[in-house]
Amino acid sequence: MVGLVAGVMAGLVGVGGGVVVVPGMEIVLGAGDLLARGTSLAAMVPTALSGTVSNLRRGSADLRIGLLAGLASAATSPAGAALAAGLSPAVGRWLFSAFLLLAALSVIHRAQRAGEGRG
Repeated sequence: MVGLVAGVMAGLVGVGGGVVVVPGMEIVLGAGDLLARGTSLAAMVPTALSGTVSNLRRGSADLRIGLLAGLASAATSPAGAALAAGLSPAVGRWLFSAFLLLAALSVIHRAQRAGEGRG
């Protein structure tokens, strides 16, 4: 069920792994935070491949930028995983919550600016 929702959300609005799978695994499956985050990253591989192919076919993806961002992420994610392993689950949840809140505020701000431009 968590994977189905993540797949739809990935295709619809470009989110899934951290935003859907992590909370879904914690709430629905009772997984711990580190297991949910690690599993979310593993689940992202097939989703990303499928979504990338679909978006490339429609001309709505820049493969060069995606590969550069992916390489940078791959190079730095071990450091993030090591930091996460040293944090208490409560601190990890607060950091995750703060990240989601900042992301939501950013999307709201951009939507408002886009709406003002149509005036």
